[in-house]
Amino acid sequence: MNSNKSFHTIIFKNTGLFGLSQIIRIGVKLISNKVAAIFLGPMGIGIIGLLENIIGIIQSVTGLGIASSSVREIAIATEEHSEKRLIKIIYQWAIITGVLGAIVLLIFSKYITFEVFESYDYLNWILLLSLYFIFSSIASIRLAVLQAKKQVKTIVKYHIFCAITLAILAVTLYYYYGKSGIIPFFIGSVFIQFLFSYFLSRNIEITTSKIPFKDVLNEGMPMVKLGIVMSIGAIIGQICFYIIRWYLKEEQSIEILGVYQVSNTILVGYLGLVFSAMSNDFYPRLCNYDNDLKKFNDLVNDQTEIALLVIVPGVILLYLISPFLINLLYTKDFIPVLEIFVFGLFAIILKAVVWPIGFISLVKGNKWLYFKQNLLGDFINVIASVFLFYKLGLKGIGIAMFLMFLISGIYNYYVAVKYYNFKFRKDTLEIIIFSLILGTIVSTFGMYVGFSLTNPITIILLLVSIVYSIFQLNKRLKFFK
Repeated sequence: MNSNKSFHTIIFKNTGLFGLSQIIRIGVKLISNKVAAIFLGPMGIGIIGLLENIIGIIQSVTGLGIASSSVREIAIATEEHSEKRLIKIIYQWAIITGVLGAIVLLIFSKYITFEVFESYDYLNWILLLSLYFIFSSIASIRLAVLQAKKQVKTIVKYHIFCAITLAILAVTLYYYYGKSGIIPFFIGSVFIQFLFSYFLSRNIEITTSKIPFKDVLNEGMPMVKLGIVMSIGAIIGQICFYIIRWYLKEEQSIEILGVYQVSNTILVGYLGLVFSAMSNDFYPRLCNYDNDLKKFNDLVNDQTEIALLVIVPGVILLYLISPFLINLLYTKDFIPVLEIFVFGLFAIILKAVVWPIGFISLVKGNKWLYFKQNLLGDFINVIASVFLFYKLGLKGIGIAMFLMFLISGIYNYYVAVKYYNFKFRKDTLEIIIFSLILGTIVSTFGMYVGFSLTNPITIILLLVSIVYSIFQLNKRLKFFK
């Protein structure tokens, strides 16, 4: 078996495992989202989005990017003893960053309370939310260690357990307490994630030797330096999203903010689960081939192919079923989301091309180049979203997503070619071009004809994409011999 075929097989197998967990997560989330939409409405959904954004900014600042940078450091560790020592150091840094997050939230608690709820009635709950950062930091670091160790089945178990438990918690709290159940849900959900991550990672071996606090700081600094650059990018990304949300809330209404939140949930949350499933295996595996140019390029090409062959049929399916799906997941009040989807769904196809290339500079350890790549995308997103929403309404937000991935994708490819001798194979380019043609046609019909379960052109395009994906996957994986 050649390396090219083995990459396809490994990628597809692990994506399938993660995909199974994502399907279960989506299934149980259908229930919790429906309950949230009914009992919280667009206003409540908007509050959740704003609160998530603020928490994300604090975590990006105080987390120092260790959850991401530690994956690379563990993946390239060569000696068992040094790996065990490194993991223990990472665990201790998790506590440090968690406490930092809690302190920052306590300092800004009054501002956060008023910004989210427009009153101080929930101040005590916001203060209690400081626990969120401690539990979240520990959970995310332990999950990062499992990812670096390529413990795919364990991570899948974690996602399934969390999805089911959190759905039950969300339904219970939103049904009985409505908007007052939002913060208790945040606190309860992160505690559950902490418990599951701790239990599932308990067999990961760490050194039994005591490590002085000074050594923890010194030996963790290379990881922190990489993480800080990554966290700066994450901070700017969160701030950009906050600016968009603030603009929608202040210039329009919190209901429009709720519509924007739902579009992000479906485009980034649901379709993004495919990318999340792949990254759990792709990123640490790519680190292993840092010094082998051919295998490195093959893995990026193979990942791009699998991403497109899985994503494109799903995107086209959403051009058919989105009205039904939004009514199922939420309520008819969220139908304006379709205006964002016209171009937002096509943007996801572009993301499938851009996303694997974006890892290259990170794996190669070029922190500032990786930072600039992300910075470009974030700036395009916020500027285009605000300007195009002002000019075109919700449809402009979808166009902004499309422009973000198009421009940043061209730049990312230029960087990969110039600095790392990357190139797409001929067969990969054929899949990219075919996918973009399908995306162009279906988004054009979405713009002029709209979304409909009975649109014959979209149905034909869906069937073509499914047949094409099966044919291409079979060429690489030999389902049918």
